Amino acid sequence: MKAYGITDKGLKREQNQDSYVIVEDEDVTFVAVCDGIGGHQAGDIASRLTCNLLSTCFKNQYNNNPEKWFRSALKRVNKLVYDESETNPHLKGMGTTLVAAVITRQATYILNVGDSRCYFMGTDGSFTQITEDHSLVNDLVKIEGMEPEKAEAVGRHIITKAVGIWPAVEGDIFELTDDYKYLMLCSDGLHDYVEQEDIINILNEEKSTPKKLEEMVDKANEVGGFDNTTVVLVER
Repeated sequence: MKAYGITDKGLKREQNQDSYVIVEDEDVTFVAVCDGIGGHQAGDIASRLTCNLLSTCFKNQYNNNPEKWFRSALKRVNKLVYDESETNPHLKGMGTTLVAAVITRQATYILNVGDSRCYFMGTDGSFTQITEDHSLVNDLVKIEGMEPEKAEAVGRHIITKAVGIWPAVEGDIFELTDDYKYLMLCSDGLHDYVEQEDIINILNEEKSTPKKLEEMVDKANEVGGFDNTTVVLVER
């Protein structure tokens, strides 16, 4: 098992507010992608604080109980980001999405807050989204029964959960026991702008995993580079 990551500012944004982290051990791997929100540099700070603290918590406090550790770590990073935003007026309202995975020999556990996503490519070539977006678009489609195209026009880029915006937040936790070729975590700079078919084609190419990551970023920039793009691939 090997994990690789890439992040890119894109062509339209002044700064990159995405962050990612990879921590590899013999028996367990931790990866995360964050997409910051907030004016000036606040989003960048929120995503970086979250990734840095999660990395520290994993190295020092992971207890071989992924679900319990996820809930504890999420509580800590949410408090950190929220307290920083309340203390510093320049950081007021900052927050970040978070999608993270703990990969053990037996199973993979995924935590999601916001609209960054996790997918996996099965050994049979199937490509499946694991997480559900915490977004207005998803709520309008699921709860209100609105057509996806109309929901996109009404609520595009509005998320309903994020780390650090409120004093407390809960994320979704998923357990994946299926075998897979790739686990992919990404910000919406990839999944909002690059067609899923293009992502699948890239994953199936006879190239190294780092080259596949570069090609995904290139594809996002080819269609406009409207957002920061961050992707982590875990290869089995």
